Amino acid sequence: MNSLLRFIVKYQFLLLFLALEIFSLWLLSNHTYYQKSKIENVARSVSGYANSKINSAQSYFNLSETNRVLSQENLELRKQVATLSAKTEALYEMMGDTITDSLYLFKPAKVVNNSVNKQYNYLTLNKGSNHGVETEMGVVTSSGIVGIVIGVSPNYSTVISLLNIDLKISAKLKKSNHFGSLFWDGNSYQHVTLSDISQHVPISIGDTIVTSEFSSIFPENIPVGVISSFSSKGSNFHTIKVKLFKDFKQLYNVWIVTNKQKQERERLETLKDAG
Repeated sequence: MNSLLRFIVKYQFLLLFLALEIFSLWLLSNHTYYQKSKIENVARSVSGYANSKINSAQSYFNLSETNRVLSQENLELRKQVATLSAKTEALYEMMGDTITDSLYLFKPAKVVNNSVNKQYNYLTLNKGSNHGVETEMGVVTSSGIVGIVIGVSPNYSTVISLLNIDLKISAKLKKSNHFGSLFWDGNSYQHVTLSDISQHVPISIGDTIVTSEFSSIFPENIPVGVISSFSSKGSNFHTIKVKLFKDFKQLYNVWIVTNKQKQERERLETLKDAG
């Protein structure tokens, strides 16, 4: 009590000044509309600033709980994505044989490794013998051919890419059905070459190239690309540059193609050649 009295005596003039100031402000705020509005604005600003700082502090201390909730939500979303992906793949497999002639079946797969800047390029798919994949199956997308399966393990398969100088595929001009040999020359990953098209065959830049019926691996009329340039100097055949429809740097979802009558056809053709 004595301490309080000493404090009041020591600061009596300051306390009196503060009391008079508060009284003056009260009089102004209650008797003058303009002053009252100004004081209320200042009070609101101070209150808003204080509340924002308090909310920031509360948010900081609640970060761990917020992170826990977000992690749980992410986990649930990942589970939903995985479930939808599995259902989509199952639906693709059921609908695969309706994409083209029922002679072929289509199995969805994803590219997990790929190269385009070598002379001998290969891909790895996330489907293998456990999923019914075998060597010499074709691999395509909705906008072009990709390659041929050459190696299989239980859960993965290796594909020789169309961008491999060792691979040749039978292809043809869509408008005239004249066929030739399609291969990559090892240069631009966006272009391949079509050869063995006779010089008398009329062709134009922009003509579409598709797979031919002479392959037992790929269905007929799978799109490949369009003619970007051609020449026939010093030869009886055109040398045709084909710009691919599919960008091989963007390969992800593909289809593995199964010809249900491949073995029957090849067995018959082997007997014919032997005879």
